Amino acid sequence: MAVLNRKEVDIMAIVITNGNYYIYLNQNGKHRKTKDITQALQYSTIKEAIRYINHAPIKTDGYYVYDTFTNHVVWKRLTPEEKIELQEQKNGIGNVKRRNNGRIKRKRYSQATRKLIYNKYDGRCQLCGRKILFSEMSLDHHIALSMGGVDDVSNLECTCLPCNQFKSNIAPELFEDRINDIFMYQMEKKIKQPWKWKAVHKLILSCIG
Repeated sequence: MAVLNRKEVDIMAIVITNGNYYIYLNQNGKHRKTKDITQALQYSTIKEAIRYINHAPIKTDGYYVYDTFTNHVVWKRLTPEEKIELQEQKNGIGNVKRRNNGRIKRKRYSQATRKLIYNKYDGRCQLCGRKILFSEMSLDHHIALSMGGVDDVSNLECTCLPCNQFKSNIAPELFEDRINDIFMYQMEKKIKQPWKWKAVHKLILSCIG
């Protein structure tokens, strides 16, 4: 997987790749594969990229959704072997270190490492976007350990404790869906005029895909 420089990141976001090739649109509007990351088709949301992979499972076999801004794999289709391995991990059979009570044993990170992660994200919670103090930071595994994520600095991000607790071990794309559902429902209760909310609701859905 190529690591993008800052200039490339500014024009890239969510792409579909297998580590060597990227999905792009040719001149006829057809989905094709390319090794040139600058030609990769940029998806506005993770959900949109997942939708295409599920729509063309044969063409995208071995491909996954990749966030070029955070350099994280944000979604991948598990192989039968990976599903078995994940189930074994949940049952305490796999290589994931667990405590006597069955809970995953997490690494402890030094203050220096925590400070690096805090500065990497400019002290901003990566779930709600709020600026937080270093003392308020809670380290979140972008892909939860229970979902197959690694207990490594590359899988850590800066969050506030309430957001981290709320996200729990939900997959990133499912967490996004849950937030959208909560927002939509709360706004529906708050706005008294049904006709006004229908117009706003339609506009929001068109923006988030």
